[in-house]
Amino acid sequence: MNSIHLDGYHKFRDKYFKDNQNLFDELSRGQKPHTMIITCSDSRVAPTKILSARPGELFIARNIGNIVPPYETTQGATQSAIEYAVNALKVDHLVILGHSSCGACAHLYHEKTEEDENVELSHVEDWLTFSYPAKNESMLECFADSSKNRAEVTEKNNIRLSIQRLMTYPYIIEALENKTLELHGWWYNIGTGELEAYDYGTKKFEKVK
Repeated sequence: MNSIHLDGYHKFRDKYFKDNQNLFDELSRGQKPHTMIITCSDSRVAPTKILSARPGELFIARNIGNIVPPYETTQGATQSAIEYAVNALKVDHLVILGHSSCGACAHLYHEKTEEDENVELSHVEDWLTFSYPAKNESMLECFADSSKNRAEVTEKNNIRLSIQRLMTYPYIIEALENKTLELHGWWYNIGTGELEAYDYGTKKFEKVK
């Protein structure tokens, strides 16, 4: 194991854990996160760091491209995590957190080369078919306005698509109608550290101030 992991562990045990013993005593008896975040597996996106969250506050599900599959699709890890967060943990907020320089969104436009023949990505290819509607919408949007950044447009449309997909989950609809849950779409700029939130009124992403 790389020494950096063990060094980090020792720092955690010797400092953070000891300084927050009461918190961990409480967490050992159960969890009650207020927010679920569905984000990308990308190593550069760290929700707990971005939000300065303490252990126990965020219920996080990661997958390639922060994708929410349609409700009717065969149940998998992402759907199971959503179901548990909303129905069992009763989270107050559900956030789709996308980001800049997203490899999954970029791969939607990738044209295979001879070098790709030796790279096995069949599961990735199948998974990314869920984002095709976002790709198609983004291509039309960029054809209409060539000044737009196709990568960023696709990343943001992919977030919007995942929010729309959540609206196919019956228990999500019920929670929204009962005003026990709020849905959010956030785009994180890795280079600047800024967050943009989707505004349902303007249908645009606005910088979080």
